[in-house]
Amino acid sequence: MKRCHRAIVVVMAILATGGIGAVAQDNDEAPAITARVHGTFTDKAGGLGVLSADMSIVRFEVRNGGVAAIGRVQGALSDSTGDVLGQVKEELALPVENVTSSCNQLRMDLPATDADILGTPVHFDREAAGFDSRDGGTPKALGVLCAAATVLAQKPAPPPDAIARALNEIATALKAAPRASSM
Repeated sequence: MKRCHRAIVVVMAILATGGIGAVAQDNDEAPAITARVHGTFTDKAGGLGVLSADMSIVRFEVRNGGVAAIGRVQGALSDSTGDVLGQVKEELALPVENVTSSCNQLRMDLPATDADILGTPVHFDREAAGFDSRDGGTPKALGVLCAAATVLAQKPAPPPDAIARALNEIATALKAAPRASSM
């Protein structure tokens, strides 16, 4: 019951401060290649703690022979009782697999992996990341999405540096694309 009351208080605080509007406005400024990431860790009591966060991918690199997504993770690390151990705002590199693109969409898998967050070893679940150019009135990054689709369709598969280069062209184009104004 304690967790239920805590959740109600948090929701009421967000609504009272207009937090939902602030979050929506912040998302307009964030890079558009995004993923929801979840992780678990063993807390000091031996219980299962959680990390729940959003990742905004800003660039891609070749690491250990594969493509990695580099981005900002923003969320919270909580212990097994639900107590927040800390707010997370860190850069994180996650491996990338199964990248696909069309002229309208980009999608990639972020395999399960381990990383250190706020001094805590966290095991990240497998997730998906992507971007849809059709969000909003005018497609964004149409040319680079089509170019990436051509690169990714090559047989045999293109080398990691070619994939990272195509993905970085998308990330750069999205940063330069005008954002819709909020009302």
